[in-house]
Amino acid sequence: MIKPKLSEMMGLHKVKNFSQLEKETGVSRRTLAKIFNGEGGGIDYETLNALCKRFNCTPGDLLEYVAEDKD
Repeated sequence: MIKPKLSEMMGLHKVKNFSQLEKETGVSRRTLAKIFNGEGGGIDYETLNALCKRFNCTPGDLLEYVAEDKD
């Protein structure tokens, strides 16, 4: 499973809300909320690029793979 780490990056970079991040990246608040909450089917490269550019990070700083239990 992929775990989003947008909340951590926003806190680390003192981004207070989605409106601020939308202005800085051009990524819509709706898309940001979906990423933040781990909803949706994926993130397109343009969005990922905009977030990596804003936070000066790599995709691995925004997303984490967490192995699921095989129960």
